[in-house]
Amino acid sequence: MKKNRKKAVDICVILICAAALAFGIFFANRAEPKQNNPYYTIEYELVRVTQVLYENYTVDPETENALRGSQSLNVAVLTGRFRGDVVPVTNYLGPLHEKLAKAGTVMTATITSDSREEGYQISLINYDYTWLLVGMLAVFVAAVVIVGRKKGVMSLLGLAVTMAAVVFFLVPMWLKGYQAIPLTLIVCVFVTVFCFTLLGGVTRKTVSAMLGTALCVLVAGAFALICSRIAGVSGMTMSEAEWLLDESRTLDVSLKVRGLFVSGILISSLGAVMDVAMSIASAIDELREVDPTLPPERLFRSGMNIGRDMIGTMTNTLILAFAGTSLNLMIIMFAAGMQPYQLLNNNDTIMEIIRAIAGSVGLILAVPLTAAVASLPGKRKNT
Repeated sequence: MKKNRKKAVDICVILICAAALAFGIFFANRAEPKQNNPYYTIEYELVRVTQVLYENYTVDPETENALRGSQSLNVAVLTGRFRGDVVPVTNYLGPLHEKLAKAGTVMTATITSDSREEGYQISLINYDYTWLLVGMLAVFVAAVVIVGRKKGVMSLLGLAVTMAAVVFFLVPMWLKGYQAIPLTLIVCVFVTVFCFTLLGGVTRKTVSAMLGTALCVLVAGAFALICSRIAGVSGMTMSEAEWLLDESRTLDVSLKVRGLFVSGILISSLGAVMDVAMSIASAIDELREVDPTLPPERLFRSGMNIGRDMIGTMTNTLILAFAGTSLNLMIIMFAAGMQPYQLLNNNDTIMEIIRAIAGSVGLILAVPLTAAVASLPGKRKNT
């Protein structure tokens, strides 16, 4: 009877989360952003090279044999309102755009047009990686399902819902002018509740992990916000800020760019914090099952001992992940001859340091906070 009741509770929580996500996505996408210029449009479509008319490029040994020059091509538009048109295009080649095209090559392109003028312009962007991405995704899904079996399938469903919450709720809501940090906190709480319920149901263990994760995300966000305010950095100092501000004028919406810096930290650290919180909660739950007489303080100490072994490797993983994303930046600064104090006091450097340390603080605090919640006195779980 109690098992059926627990299953019903789990299903209700999942259905409520699914309904909340569906409503959020509907609300976030119910109207297209308003455009200041109703005449000028940019469309992103696929094209196929039908003929290579002329090629004029060389191999530059000074830039690691990168191609330099151009190609004259005929391309057929494959998608969008200009589908079926065959138009001439110039494909410019260089170290930053080394996309050599051949007859039959499918590429992504931008099509710019002005309704007050005839014709349109096509600019080639990149190769079409659809089949590569499908293949990579197939390998990933197969590995997760084969190794994880039922739990693997549940984790894939959780991942799909997480991506839907970020891509189809968080991003569109931000583009409507809402603050990024509150939106991100909502998404983090939603993802935590949904994924933990999906993987383990509503139990003492998962509720402890939920609370521990939520508290750690809040602490990490507060720490990052305080440090960024002291350092005078925010979303406005990111390299994409200028483009976003221009887009704000295009969409006729006051985009809140400042909060994007902290929001990125919250999202990037959420997965690692969830991992640690669930590990600690699971360990304490197993200890309680083996010996229900263990007092809360003993359970807490055991959780801390287990967590200390995890902190070193998990923190190192998070720091290295952020270091990897900023490797090119560090190389550029060292190549420019910056002194160590100049390197550390650069806006881009301090932003990466705040990202790494704020995420690590949240990860470290996941151990004591989750251990404290999971070790609280309570009834023994019925099996």
